[in-house]
Amino acid sequence: MRKRCLIIGFSFLMLFALATGDCTWAKYPERKIRFIAAFAPGGGADIMARAVTKFANPHLGGRLYVENIPGASGAIGFREGAKSAPDGYTLVMMVTSIMAAPHVTKNYPTYNLFDPICVAAQDPTMLSVKTDSRFKTIQDLMAYAKANPGALTVSTAGVGAIDHLYMAALAKSIGTSFNFVPYKGAGPATVAAAGGHAEAVGSGYSEAFSLMTGKKLRPLVVFTHTRSNLFPDVPTAKEMGHDLAVYLWRAVGVPKGVPQDVKDTLVDAFKKAVEDPEFQKMVKEMGLEPIFLGPIQAIPFLKKQDEFLTGIATKIGLEPQ
Repeated sequence: MRKRCLIIGFSFLMLFALATGDCTWAKYPERKIRFIAAFAPGGGADIMARAVTKFANPHLGGRLYVENIPGASGAIGFREGAKSAPDGYTLVMMVTSIMAAPHVTKNYPTYNLFDPICVAAQDPTMLSVKTDSRFKTIQDLMAYAKANPGALTVSTAGVGAIDHLYMAALAKSIGTSFNFVPYKGAGPATVAAAGGHAEAVGSGYSEAFSLMTGKKLRPLVVFTHTRSNLFPDVPTAKEMGHDLAVYLWRAVGVPKGVPQDVKDTLVDAFKKAVEDPEFQKMVKEMGLEPIFLGPIQAIPFLKKQDEFLTGIATKIGLEPQ
């Protein structure tokens, strides 16, 4: 009899809560929220995920934690995130490679499997040369490349990598070709250029940060819409007559179908995190530019970046294998 009364009483309380709208006891988040970094610990995606988690957590009840799921150049982690329940308890740190990789790898998960919560930081991309390079300006380099098709050696993070795509676009816009030298990642590619094993390299600032600050590399041109605050004296490609703008970005995403109220809670938490002065300081020390683009701004931004990369891949005949 006592058990029956308890059940009836609990049912009555539930009905009362629904009738009065007093459901705060079930307010999101109720449990741990995993934040997937699809790459190994210590990499750029992992570091960024942990940085933004630190500042978002006070606004999410301390329930957010980073889970590394590396493998297959990020594909395993991205697939895990995309197939997760759309309940707000799985987030994914998306990076630019999720747009570049589908052009070289069949069945690689695409960025549009997720809804963006925000873009939290961006990395200006650039063409750099060894500090004592014979090319003093981007005009010098372009003039040489145009007069000597295929002669300029350019190190990249690999065929189909983001830097390969926008450097190929530059060569095409100049009306010439580069001699691309692929390496296993941006790190070795930038080191090769700094060591004189390649005459130029395309990279994000964060990827060449230590070599830039150590005066081993210097940028000749940036591929941004306006001059970067990091290099106010370095011209943009657009100023040189080449309408090329591509960023290495870091974004927070959720699987398609997450309820709007849950997404709103996440957007608010990450907005507060990104706008925190300590977070911005940390991000700048990583060689990144902090930026907050909520869903309304992030969707067209990501779409435009994807269209740009797809156009380049098509022009140079790149096909997924």
